[in-house]
Amino acid sequence: MAKLKQRLKLKRNVPLAPYTTFGVGGRARYFISVSNTAELIEAVLLAKKKNWPYFLIAGGSNVVFGDKFFRGLVIRFVPKVKVVKDSPRHWRGLSLTVESNLPLAQLIKTAIKSGLAGLESLSGIPGTVGGAIVGNAGAYGQCVSDCLTRVQIFDPDVKHSVFNIRWLTKKQCRFTYRDSVFKSNNWLILRAEFCLPKGDKKILTKKSREIIKIRSEKYNSNLRCPGSFFKNVLVNDVPKAALAKIDEQKIINGKIPAGYLLETVGAKGMSVGGIHVADFHGNLLINDGHGTYRDVITLATKLKKLVQKRFGIILEEEVRYML
Repeated sequence: MAKLKQRLKLKRNVPLAPYTTFGVGGRARYFISVSNTAELIEAVLLAKKKNWPYFLIAGGSNVVFGDKFFRGLVIRFVPKVKVVKDSPRHWRGLSLTVESNLPLAQLIKTAIKSGLAGLESLSGIPGTVGGAIVGNAGAYGQCVSDCLTRVQIFDPDVKHSVFNIRWLTKKQCRFTYRDSVFKSNNWLILRAEFCLPKGDKKILTKKSREIIKIRSEKYNSNLRCPGSFFKNVLVNDVPKAALAKIDEQKIINGKIPAGYLLETVGAKGMSVGGIHVADFHGNLLINDGHGTYRDVITLATKLKKLVQKRFGIILEEEVRYML
């Protein structure tokens, strides 16, 4: 422990809010920043050895920390740039292998620069590749899993070192809309491989810039916000009686935007304590700098009840609560 503390700078009593885009959270008893997969594994093994609860963060988007003192270890996988290119056989494109702490924006930039398609619609989404894979991030009809071929994981619950680091196929990741197998176990994503088809660099660049422009007009990057708070609703999951209440023109790619549902029930501008719904988008919860976890839960619960009462639809959070 002393060696790890000296090399990785194990800190105590660290506030968590500054490490998230939402700016909400209490303090952690222990905190370590790691910059590569070897350090990440070592930090996790330390927590296991000491019987400390632990969790991992990277870019800090899409998460909401609790206000209470966390009596375990928070591991921050510091975002860094590293992309490995490889030309696989029988594939008219290129394979990109990246570490999970690579910013998603850098992966997209590298792909477009190499004339590779399949990720350009994700332009402007914050966070790292690992976080995007956990939540199967997507936008404008594309998901991060579309061109993903496999994911390397570390399983801390497997004792034998031969088996605790392994590759999962795309099928084994069990991707669904904004979900994956990684939300229901302790596996840590180390690396990911993408196989991307060739595309026109100029067209890809233009599309990426257009999407970033649209996002910048909707979302000010300086706002204390975790990203879209609730998942859009799959039409196939909505009962016919509820679907009859939906404006068909609002349905996009088989999904009902959560923002549309929320705005219909008057969510814009609603607030609880230091947390409020943006006046320009019903699915963005913003922290004025004084918001708490309790404020978030209270407001989110209120919004869900309003939508359920009006449409008979139960919204599901896209953000992850870290208690």
